Amino acid sequence: MKVLYIKASPKPNGESASHKMAGVFIEEYKKNNPKDEVVELNLHDKGCRYVNYEILCDSFERKGLMVETANKFIEYDKYIISSPMWNLSIPAILKAYIDLITVKGVTFEYNRLGIPIGLAKEKKAVYLGTRGGGYPFPLSLIAFDMRYIKYIFRFIGIKNFKSFILENIDKSPEKTKQNLEKNLKKVRKLARKF
Repeated sequence: MKVLYIKASPKPNGESASHKMAGVFIEEYKKNNPKDEVVELNLHDKGCRYVNYEILCDSFERKGLMVETANKFIEYDKYIISSPMWNLSIPAILKAYIDLITVKGVTFEYNRLGIPIGLAKEKKAVYLGTRGGGYPFPLSLIAFDMRYIKYIFRFIGIKNFKSFILENIDKSPEKTKQNLEKNLKKVRKLARKF
């Protein structure tokens, strides 16, 4: 199995809670799946182009950056995404990457009725997110980070989607630190089933 780990936080590993969770998840995953290959894609280190007119036009001709990026993405069997919530959503660089991989003819197509059909079937994804504050109901209705990732992955055919969100990392850092090991146990358990 080939696993793609997509990192969306610009913080260094030691300062990012989402990176820490992902590190624990990947360590546990590798322990249980030693033959699987995990490839890291740090969007901030690698850079990620935003879709412009030229890039978009190329994709309609089945060439260029979008098609290349989507073809690389679809080669993987599983996806791990770690990301902070920014302004109720995901970082712009993660959205830019999603725009590059959501390509007609590679990750989705339209059926004869014009309904989109995902082409990334039989694949798995997990989203490991962090939030500075807490978002219990009804605030959860305005938290679009995990929901967006879940539904865009479903759009491209990935229905086997799990998530873990660590909240209040800025609002209650001491409490978060105290509860961290308990939460990391949940992350390890999630990794064993991935």
